[in-house]
Amino acid sequence: MGKDGLMSITTEAVVNVRALQKSLNQMSRDERIDFIRASGDPKVSVQIAVRDADQPDAPAQGSPVAENILKERIKSFGFRTWSEGGAGDSAKTADFAVLGEAKIKKLSMQLPASGLTVTKYAMTSWTVKCTDHETGEEIYYNTTLPTGLGSWASEEEALKAIGAKIADEFSRDFFLQHANVTGQPITLVVDGMPDAASEELLARELVGLPDVIAASARPAAKPRTYDLQVAATGTPGELVANGVLKPLNAKLGQACFALGAVSGERVSVTFDKRCAEASVLNRLETNPPAGLYGAPLSRQKTVIKNPETLRKLTI
Repeated sequence: MGKDGLMSITTEAVVNVRALQKSLNQMSRDERIDFIRASGDPKVSVQIAVRDADQPDAPAQGSPVAENILKERIKSFGFRTWSEGGAGDSAKTADFAVLGEAKIKKLSMQLPASGLTVTKYAMTSWTVKCTDHETGEEIYYNTTLPTGLGSWASEEEALKAIGAKIADEFSRDFFLQHANVTGQPITLVVDGMPDAASEELLARELVGLPDVIAASARPAAKPRTYDLQVAATGTPGELVANGVLKPLNAKLGQACFALGAVSGERVSVTFDKRCAEASVLNRLETNPPAGLYGAPLSRQKTVIKNPETLRKLTI
């Protein structure tokens, strides 16, 4: 029982991911995309190379045409496609890597009537695999020697066909079955808290925030650091500003916590020294949990029965 008049309890849950995936498959596309975004937002990189079947020793060439066909298919499932080794956020490794290689044979024949030479392009084979970067496991591998596919009048048409054929190897369910459904990790560094007692009260508040799946404080150090798992969509700075600082400041009645520097998943926060007064810090213990500020009135009334305590959510 806290000084706010409420009983608090911390729980942990074990989630049946297979059942979760079954529900995910039944969602509408928009609902599914929102859920995927809030569940770690798995990213898929795509690399498709093409090799000349008549020149097996020549280096394979990347095919943006075939890659774009496959990327569009993956995006239709609700996932994001990712570039490996790019700048900024793209430098982060994708969750899944799809690698494919196709061999194209150039077919030329001369028409007897006109003497014209007609050139067509045919696929002789393609290989595709998908790697789960989290585990390093090759979760899919297949080599196909196609028959009866025909030929195409231009190399571009052949490359489009390659992208479509490789895209057919994957389904929405394939990626969902291997997706690691977690929150987004954030390292929260809070500087300026007046004492260890207020830092512990802050740790309890973090656990109770709706957007925070889990929160744990690292061993005592200055500044105090908390490891969060956040279930929401946005950049780390946005998630902290909207899902953490906004309800905390609402509870304290003023902008005590301010967003600082953001470096990747590490977000710095500063506590205003002017808020170290007893009258402000006392609200951390005596006011309702920060997670209830901004919650629907029906939710607030479900948790709080005391009218005086309920009134504190609006002042």
